[in-house]
Amino acid sequence: MHDWQYFFNCERTFLNQDNYRIFEPSWKTKILQWFRREDVAKAQKEAFIQALIDFDDNCSDFYRYRAYFIAAEALAYFPECSLGDVIVAQLLKWSYGYFRQDKRDWQIVPKPLVKAARTTLELTGRKRVIAAFVDLVHTTESRTILRRAAEKLAQFDPGNKSALAALALLHSLPNQEKIAVSGESAIAAVIQIMETTPNKYNCWEAIATLGKIAVGNQTAIASLVKFLQINQGDRICLDAAKVLWQLDPGNAAVIQALIYLLENSASAFLRECAAVYLLEIEPANQVGIDALCDSIKNIAKFSEHVDYARYIACVSTERLLEVHTSLHEGNQAVIAALIELIYTTKNDYLLCDVARTLGKINPGNEIAIPTLLQIIETTEDESICCQYAAYLGELIPGNIFAINKLSQLISSTQSEWVRISANQNLLKIDLTNPTAIATLSQIRKSNLCQYESILFATVLNLEQLHLANQILPEKLNEVISTLIQFIQPLTPDDDNQNCFNSQTTNQQSYEDYLMDIADVLTKILRTEDLPQVITALKGYLSQPFAKNSSYRYDAVFHIIWHCANNLNYPDFYTAWHN
Repeated sequence: MHDWQYFFNCERTFLNQDNYRIFEPSWKTKILQWFRREDVAKAQKEAFIQALIDFDDNCSDFYRYRAYFIAAEALAYFPECSLGDVIVAQLLKWSYGYFRQDKRDWQIVPKPLVKAARTTLELTGRKRVIAAFVDLVHTTESRTILRRAAEKLAQFDPGNKSALAALALLHSLPNQEKIAVSGESAIAAVIQIMETTPNKYNCWEAIATLGKIAVGNQTAIASLVKFLQINQGDRICLDAAKVLWQLDPGNAAVIQALIYLLENSASAFLRECAAVYLLEIEPANQVGIDALCDSIKNIAKFSEHVDYARYIACVSTERLLEVHTSLHEGNQAVIAALIELIYTTKNDYLLCDVARTLGKINPGNEIAIPTLLQIIETTEDESICCQYAAYLGELIPGNIFAINKLSQLISSTQSEWVRISANQNLLKIDLTNPTAIATLSQIRKSNLCQYESILFATVLNLEQLHLANQILPEKLNEVISTLIQFIQPLTPDDDNQNCFNSQTTNQQSYEDYLMDIADVLTKILRTEDLPQVITALKGYLSQPFAKNSSYRYDAVFHIIWHCANNLNYPDFYTAWHN
């Protein structure tokens, strides 16, 4: 089989009788291997590549993109292709919109297309990709483009002199000065910047660059050691210590710098970060263990700043355990610190978080569970009761007290938000609970605009039920129908008049909801649902909607891109033109 036309049918008249093989997953390996065959004429291969990049799917280019990516991957098997440079240049445009040299040529590139193009860059002819980035580094007039191109070039070709020199020289050149690439002076240039910048907080970028270009370089290592000694105790020392460890694992100056920060810094946050990193690189270091335990014990001092106190208590504990789970005595120190905090704090929010954390790291703890029970039984705040009952159910799966408390809240509360929150939490700890499932059905019938946020939370729970195979097909149909309604405005102008804009609470933005809805849809759609979704949403890729709402355009593109990757071309074509 030498004729490239065998791989796809050029006549859409016969779509119902024959799938295009170029879009069938089972044929991809065979197609790529075909390009490697020596008994196939170069002219045949060139013609096939041309046909792929010129493919007109008559479906808003979804399958044109797929065909183009196949052509790009084929370059790895057919490197002498005359169209290779053109194809790689197009991949760069889709991957990085800001790489477009002519601003008049800029356009919005949907995120799924960006992701697919960047993935394909990893699979196509590597030499061409490197050459394209090198050319961009040498020709661009934009410092932003230069930085991005140099970083990607260093990723594709570690040690590339053009990339390393560009990264180094970016720090020292005025904005309008032309860039002269010279790899030999790269490390020296960065070291000079690091050592001479008056404001040390402005030289972190130079330090980070050393981590990329100076692994094992003794001059860079010595300079960082000196930097740590001169600036000991400063915030910048944490960044410098991490880079020095990256260049020279085991360097004693790193440990010394971190311990100095722990013992001398006035910032609790900086001490915590230093302790966490110290335990990451030296898990048995007692100074790090003691520092985080002290952070936990001293949380009571921040009881007036509840959010900060909760952050320090929980994050310090979890991070300590992430790097220290193997040391029993370390766990005991944490447990003791949490217990002490329970006895000293009077803030219910902080108390609950501490009790929950204690219950997670020390199951069966005699203090954690009773503390939660007491709060749940005595609090008059329905929100607190709802959240803490969920914590209790998390610590003790199937806990009857937690289930009954949440069920009671669902039936008694006057707050719709507490009701949906209790229902969500009840589903988390008792997935098939009949009260929760019945409540979901009731909430689903609420006024659409008034309760969009609540309905979306409901949909997320229904998604969990679906993934756990606990939802009936007809219920899933309701979910899909609801989500499609959320995506659709009545007219292009409705994006400026949606009901979210009239709400003053700190709710998730309308744009974020669109992308979240798109994500949920792609997770729960069945193959048989895809044609109706395409038909319902394809109109929102038209220019009026794209102009008014790039967020909606992105969301719809994301959904239909999913459909295009899970439907064969004939079925997609039929749905698109239905």
